[in-house]
Amino acid sequence: MDRNFSLRPLYLYCVRSGAGSLESRAKIEMFETANTFVPFLAIALPFMALEAILAKLKGWQYHNLKDSLCNLAILTINFVSRPLSVVYIYASLKLIEGFALFHLPDNIAVAVLALIATDFVYYWQHRYSHKLKWLWFFHEVHHSSRYFNLTTSFRLHWLNRMVAPLIFAPLILLGFKPEQVSLFFAFNLFYQFFLHTQAIGRIPLVEGILNTPSAHRVHHARNKEYLNKNFGGILILWDRFFGTYQPEVVDPKFGIIGSFESYNPFTVQFHKLALYRTVAEKLSRLLRPVRS
Repeated sequence: MDRNFSLRPLYLYCVRSGAGSLESRAKIEMFETANTFVPFLAIALPFMALEAILAKLKGWQYHNLKDSLCNLAILTINFVSRPLSVVYIYASLKLIEGFALFHLPDNIAVAVLALIATDFVYYWQHRYSHKLKWLWFFHEVHHSSRYFNLTTSFRLHWLNRMVAPLIFAPLILLGFKPEQVSLFFAFNLFYQFFLHTQAIGRIPLVEGILNTPSAHRVHHARNKEYLNKNFGGILILWDRFFGTYQPEVVDPKFGIIGSFESYNPFTVQFHKLALYRTVAEKLSRLLRPVRS
């Protein structure tokens, strides 16, 4: 029997109703991890290839093979580890839902409102990820590359999902369903995949309204005039409303402030931890060739 045919309706039922035990939810999530990873790559890889070909033809220095492979390794581990976090996130959100002030109905108007509200919450979460040290520990990974291309969107901390319930909590308490908020947050991140490129210039009419590659290049830049700007996910209007919008006026320089650079995905993730640096140094000494 085709597993896509038999399990997909069950997954959709759980998403729509919130039903099912945590154990069954985890099993379904494991299926979905494999079931969505391939379609995602089927969409992402052609755009990544096109970007790389254009860069090669035009002589753009947008890519570094080691850096791109590091980003892909981070993506792979993120997908593989996804089922491990789903029980924690789902249980937390369902617990929070029990304290909701009320429950909003399922209709198009509420769905649109949920999309906008999720983007609004994302703006503030993103902004404070640049202000609070404990959030920056997770988010710094995404900014640590000296290169900026579509693979940079994969450069996310493996433990970042642990703060998801905290981010979603206000929306759940206001009556939105956990499944609904999670869906639109995932859509938000999928939209942002296409923003991580230098192959597209400024887009007339939508600059300053929607988040664009130009606006997101500013966000990733370490130029003094670009620091702590353009935190929006889909709408860049939030930045205009709250005074953090900055158009792209000079060529951006990417990466975090300082000299950090690594193509080791584990070092990218954990280089700020003293324990990791100590263990890595000892392993390096053990694996170093012995001179005769």
